Amino acid sequence: MTDQPQPQPLPLAEPFVPRLLRRDRTWGDVGIFDVLTLERIDELLFRNRINQANVSGQLFGGQVLAQSLAAACGTVSPDRSPHSLHGYFLRAGDAAQPVIFKVDRSRDGGSFSTRRVVAEQNGEAILHMECSFQIPRAGFDLQAAVPEVPGPDSLETLADILHANADRLPRAFVERFSVIGPFDIKPIDPQQVLGLSATSQRAAWIRVRGAEVSDNPLLHRVGLLYLSDFWLAAGAVNTQVPMWQLGSDLRISSLDHAMWFHRPVRIDDWMLYRTDSPSLMNGTGLNRGLIYDQSGALVASATQEALYRWLKPNAG
Repeated sequence: MTDQPQPQPLPLAEPFVPRLLRRDRTWGDVGIFDVLTLERIDELLFRNRINQANVSGQLFGGQVLAQSLAAACGTVSPDRSPHSLHGYFLRAGDAAQPVIFKVDRSRDGGSFSTRRVVAEQNGEAILHMECSFQIPRAGFDLQAAVPEVPGPDSLETLADILHANADRLPRAFVERFSVIGPFDIKPIDPQQVLGLSATSQRAAWIRVRGAEVSDNPLLHRVGLLYLSDFWLAAGAVNTQVPMWQLGSDLRISSLDHAMWFHRPVRIDDWMLYRTDSPSLMNGTGLNRGLIYDQSGALVASATQEALYRWLKPNAG
């Protein structure tokens, strides 16, 4: 058995509070664990308390993913941690309506548990997720080598980069991404923020503010899923479209998201998020990510396919 802190049950809370974050606001006043705290309506039925709108004005996909996993965690023995999941986004979420999460107990075995979660609004599914849980066991140990990049202490934050180059960037882009909720981000290559990237490979140090309030490893693992959706999808088009066009000229919609949790993690510490995109065609792009902690341990892997659509005629 691992000597890491053991998971604890996720908190449940009072009914939905419509603290909706509009497109023109940041997420900085909402704690990550407040987002993950759900109301239990019945044994296998949950409702969220907080919605977060992304740059398109629709629900942030990372929120729906993480809240779906949190609902599944509420039906599994706390000695079993999520180790993998795959979610399909079916419809855009409405930030003005709470989300209902229906959990199906697919299987409870000797070491593994499987759950299926359907996230719904107004009686229609907006996300399907399959997720698997495992009792931690000792075993083999192998991982991909950590990339050689500068450490977070030597890099500028995304906000510093944007403000230093505000005269060459759209004002709305600078204002929107200078404060992006609970995330602290330090890109390895500022050019990938300011213009076109020479490659689909991207990397950034990233952490979640406010996560230090909890020592529950389960909450940090679910919070990592929330974080993983942020930085991932833009890499596929960054070689052809500068980031400042995303959201205003080009809309990105996640189609699915998969994640594998490898090792314990604390999301309030700096993590290196290394991504690449092996394919972009037919209006869709495949994006892959590896997440390392500061010690070089590979803590998680993620993949996501996204849809890319121009909002303005002849913009592309």
